[in-house]
Amino acid sequence: MKLMMISFLAARAVHRGWGCAAAFQVIRSSGVSRSSFSPQHQQQFEWWRHPSRCVGHHMSASPTISCNDAETNLANVLKAAYEDRETDGVQDIIRSNQIVEQLSAKGDVDAVADELVTAAVEASSSNKSLAAILNAILGSCCDSSSGSDETESINNSAQVALAILELIDEMHDEDESTMIKPDIVTLSLVYYSLCNQSNQESAQLILERAQQMSKKAAGSQRRRALAAERRKGSNTTKLDAKEAEKQLQAIYGPDIHILHESDDLIVLSKAAGQVCYHTKKTSAGKISAKRKKAKKGAAPDDDGTKVDISLEDSLIDMNFVLSTVNPVARGIVHRLDRGTSGCICLAKSNEAHMKLIASFFLRRVKKKYLALVPSPSSPSLEQEGVIDALVGGKSAASKYRVVSTYHGDGDESSSLGLTLLEVETLTGRKHQVRVHCTEIGCPIIFDPLYSSFQPPVQASRRKAKKDFQRNKRGKADNTEDTNQSSLPKAISDLETTMIPGQEKFFLHAQSLSIPEFDVDVQAPLPGWWTETLDQLES
Repeated sequence: MKLMMISFLAARAVHRGWGCAAAFQVIRSSGVSRSSFSPQHQQQFEWWRHPSRCVGHHMSASPTISCNDAETNLANVLKAAYEDRETDGVQDIIRSNQIVEQLSAKGDVDAVADELVTAAVEASSSNKSLAAILNAILGSCCDSSSGSDETESINNSAQVALAILELIDEMHDEDESTMIKPDIVTLSLVYYSLCNQSNQESAQLILERAQQMSKKAAGSQRRRALAAERRKGSNTTKLDAKEAEKQLQAIYGPDIHILHESDDLIVLSKAAGQVCYHTKKTSAGKISAKRKKAKKGAAPDDDGTKVDISLEDSLIDMNFVLSTVNPVARGIVHRLDRGTSGCICLAKSNEAHMKLIASFFLRRVKKKYLALVPSPSSPSLEQEGVIDALVGGKSAASKYRVVSTYHGDGDESSSLGLTLLEVETLTGRKHQVRVHCTEIGCPIIFDPLYSSFQPPVQASRRKAKKDFQRNKRGKADNTEDTNQSSLPKAISDLETTMIPGQEKFFLHAQSLSIPEFDVDVQAPLPGWWTETLDQLES
């Protein structure tokens, strides 16, 4: 795969008029020897070396920071950075050395794109790692420069990003089986860089492409739903924030709040047990006329479980306009697990959605969580520190701080101490806070995946529903949870009030900061949190 793509890049250098020197620089910077290529490609290289092909072309046409030393060429630098900290490592090494700025300030942006893509191809070990490295390079193009002419450098970086996207497209068209296809993150980063340059015409083309990509990936069911939304037109009336919050609380209870709303986005404090969106639309989450009449579905169904209406469906039913870039769920830029409460942001416009994707990728969004965990048995946990541990096989880092410590009830049956942690995620991995708390010996209370301290009926919503029905018939097993004796009374009391199948645990997305959109909000603690903490303090 690498040989084919590097050969393509070398041929492209010649056809663009850069000459044989540029072609051989592509090969040299990749670290691949000419003898590795097929006889046909070697003949091509010999043809490129002919003097008649080289007249008037010099290496200055292809600026480079690579060298012949395998220890220091750009491909090896990117490879080492990716193996260390994946996309964060690649972005850091490019930013700290101002690689994009230096290259884009010296020469043709197409030549710069060729060199960067060549290095990415050589540094990658799979299509997945190639996509990640290329996106990291594009992310570096979104940065403001600190050079002597900041505006010019930003403009050059944006043009480099656009040239990289065009080159990826060319290589994918040449061979779909070996070259990755741009994804929504790729398009969002290019869009973001072009918007920084105020190149609205090119940015609009990228946006339209992202919309078409989403439409194609969505399937017929979602396309029909979007068509129905368009038919509503201007006849729909959107509720104001206060009225919308009242209706949301009628569905989910008093723990859901609208924290911020603008033309671009809406930030809510989600209730625990509430799902952000359904990947499969089922009758359980459908907002029917019957459920609307019963206070918007707040009343439990016949089996005693709460109606499972997603946040996405609720907002759409209230005529909130949500973006369509996400092919799975409208408006959803990031997600919170069903059992987690707190801050979540949804995009209203496709333009805002693309910028938000870029902001999250660039780590410009700050998120802090509160987690209630068992106090560690050993006093090795510092008051604050950094957790650096893999999550799902990927590098991840979080900062933590001990907020409060609660001692046990003072008797043998309930001696477990609890600790309230504040956790700030420095990377964005699925279940990152939950995994990192477990890594330091403090699994989150009631976490069904990573903690043994959880309600007795918690394995799955389906199992919980069956257990609830068996309890009604008086046939349930009265097995005692081995962990119940170690939980403080405040926690044990809370368990008795939990609805079967309602997944919620002590993890709360406390704050969300998105400087790009002037968002800096804090989500109030849910009522069941404050009641529990008050009991623990007393």
